[in-house]
Amino acid sequence: MNERIRILTDNRLFFCFRFGFSSATLYINLRLHLEMQTIQVVTRDFRANTQSPLLCLTAFSANMNFLGLLLLLCLQRNANGASEYPWTFDNDLLGGPDFWGLLNKHWRMCTMGQMQSPVNVDPSKLFYDSGLTPLLIDNNVVEAELQNTGQLPVLTINDSVVLSKNINISGGPGNPYRYRLHKVIIHFGRVSDGEKGSEHTVDFVRFPAEVQLIAYNTDLYTNFTEAMTQPRGLLAIAVIVDIGDITNTELRKLTVASQSITYKDSKTTLNKFNAFGLLPKTSNYVTYEGSLTFPGCYETVTWVIMNNPIYITKEDLQIWNDLQQTELKQPNPVFMFPNYRPLKTLNGRLLRTNIKVKYKRMAAPSCASNVYLDMGYQANPTRTVSSKIHHKRHFSKEQIFEENSSMTIEKMSPRAEILNNMESFDYI
Repeated sequence: MNERIRILTDNRLFFCFRFGFSSATLYINLRLHLEMQTIQVVTRDFRANTQSPLLCLTAFSANMNFLGLLLLLCLQRNANGASEYPWTFDNDLLGGPDFWGLLNKHWRMCTMGQMQSPVNVDPSKLFYDSGLTPLLIDNNVVEAELQNTGQLPVLTINDSVVLSKNINISGGPGNPYRYRLHKVIIHFGRVSDGEKGSEHTVDFVRFPAEVQLIAYNTDLYTNFTEAMTQPRGLLAIAVIVDIGDITNTELRKLTVASQSITYKDSKTTLNKFNAFGLLPKTSNYVTYEGSLTFPGCYETVTWVIMNNPIYITKEDLQIWNDLQQTELKQPNPVFMFPNYRPLKTLNGRLLRTNIKVKYKRMAAPSCASNVYLDMGYQANPTRTVSSKIHHKRHFSKEQIFEENSSMTIEKMSPRAEILNNMESFDYI
């Protein structure tokens, strides 16, 4: 059954209504012929294996006064009634991020939520919080399973309570609770096209990849499944991945293991995995309250974005691009990349940091404040590269903030591109 339906129109209205169909699935393949102003609906399959499908009405308006109605039955295939409609990170498809909240009633936060992730770390909206302590993470070796889910490579930690060693996380914005690492997720773009794949951006600059370590609150909840839908349930550490000469040791282990999970639902076991090795050598971070970046987008996550990257070679990053969404080898494979969710708005949320920065102001502020409205938060403070979408701020020599505490800024030529010739750098 072909479960991917490509939308070929720009203007689209999407409405979903739930109907009480008893035990049938009508899968219809839809093609829109704008030139002929016709709609061809081809019945592809009919099965008696669902509980209550979603009837979705999709309305498209074309440039020549044409309005077509397309009908799609979104499948529900498991016995408990939770939707298993195939979701994707491709917004050109039904099932892409813009539609997650319409595919399943339990995923409504993907559309309606006001604290969604990922976000851009805006240089003008950092709040220094002196109460943010360093993260404390157990340096333990554990057993883990790496799986190709079809949408993401997901490493699941065997965190059973009967094990003598787990990877516990405390301190930082998670205080006073204790969290236990359960999943590690890798996001990446299309390497061959130079597409970057990090979910979080810094001053609207996207990086080659991002590793996310997701832990659940063991003080309040018994397992990850319970915690991910509950308040203060999850703590997620985002580690930016940049291109370098040598791949991070633990990331290299995952990269090699990924070659065993090329196809959807394939798995492999890592007997000795040390998540502590995925962290950069810094205690500096930015934190905010957000959500999971995949369905159901539950707003139960405290995010911690580390202030330094880890590195991967371009050749190793290309290996991740070999992962496929298809279950078996096919003549026309569907690859997993890119697998990052588009940015979401802050909607008034605070971006807090434990990095105390002194800022040189051109004029005295009107009132004292801990919010550094003019502070530059950039991967390269002196860069002049501008985005095609967002206008970049430029700083004069007098305006660049100076070092305080343990923060380091590497000075580069004014015209250096953001990711060129960087051996090490801080984002702030």
